[in-house]
Amino acid sequence: MLIQGKLLIDPTQTPQPGYIRVEAGRIVEMEEHAPPTTPDLGSPHHIITPGFIDAHTHFPQIDVIGCDGLELLDWLDAVIYPAEMRWADKLVAERQAAKAVARLVREGTLGCAAYLTSHAVAIPATVNALRITPLRAVVGQVIMDRNAPDALLHQPAADDFQATPRLETSITPRFAIACSPEALAIAGRSAPGRYVQTHLAETPAELRRVAELFPDDEHYTAVYDRFNLLHDKTLLGHCVHLTDQEWELIAARASVAVHCPQANIFLSSGLFNLDKAREHNVRLALGSDIAAGPDIAMPRIARSMIETAKVRKLTVAPNAHIPTPADAWNAITRGNADALGWQDAGRLEVGASADVLLLRVPFDTDTHFIGRLIYTWDASYIAARVLAGRPI
Repeated sequence: MLIQGKLLIDPTQTPQPGYIRVEAGRIVEMEEHAPPTTPDLGSPHHIITPGFIDAHTHFPQIDVIGCDGLELLDWLDAVIYPAEMRWADKLVAERQAAKAVARLVREGTLGCAAYLTSHAVAIPATVNALRITPLRAVVGQVIMDRNAPDALLHQPAADDFQATPRLETSITPRFAIACSPEALAIAGRSAPGRYVQTHLAETPAELRRVAELFPDDEHYTAVYDRFNLLHDKTLLGHCVHLTDQEWELIAARASVAVHCPQANIFLSSGLFNLDKAREHNVRLALGSDIAAGPDIAMPRIARSMIETAKVRKLTVAPNAHIPTPADAWNAITRGNADALGWQDAGRLEVGASADVLLLRVPFDTDTHFIGRLIYTWDASYIAARVLAGRPI
């Protein structure tokens, strides 16, 4: 398949006319000149860009976006746990997994790391959805064995799912409040070499509760470290309220802090300290965190990353670093791919997986092109989506 358009290879550079050739799900040729034959997709007026990657989302929460006015722990009890209990019904789980995948792809997200529920049906239901729409994904059956409704409680079980090149499962303790030391120990024994997804230091109330439940640990991050859950495939959602010691520990373990700017504002959790992440050289990713995050579209999450840094600069940190639009665009493409260890994703280059978008936008590809994309993003800009080399 031959796709023509201006190539958005580097967000700091103006896209140049060219084409890509796709075979067996990969980019096998890329040139910055007119295609040798009539293209199968695109034209000189389209933009070719890598699809977006979401490093933190929740498939079962797709229908409860916008339940405002609650702090994290109250919101979980009143909104999220009741929604997740519905996944005990296999048909509900299958429908919601399919809906979540469809909504992601509609907004141009072609890869993600997602939490499911604690039900055994969660993985099979999601596999079915991804068989139809082959989103590249890391998904995890949530581990929780206390401080939640009985219908959601379980300890980790044997995971007999066979990973594929486009789908892997994670060890997924929800957060320390919902996991006993026994559950974390079992999870930690399965963690080496596996993706780990969990939440860390989202709100002050959460920190206080963790300190009550784990009084012998120096801080919240030390809880996960004690159970061998911190390594280079660990994705730590939020990381809003961390001490310097915790930043240092996360950096030492090469774990990833996943910034969820819209969710942090929605639940009034706090402002992520990008400067601390940069100071400690912590690996960084960006996530929507649906449904605390109200927006699925990753370009708008990228915009919120910039806006959060600007708010910190205007309020508490006059010298705060402000990401550029190019920085933010890179975060939702190549940056998130690298954080997930997907060295063949989130980029336009020969050998990369052909998970690309074809855009048609109502403005020129001038020096403010990426900023215009981020600040005016609309799914109507997407003229075509190509997943694993196949138009969807």
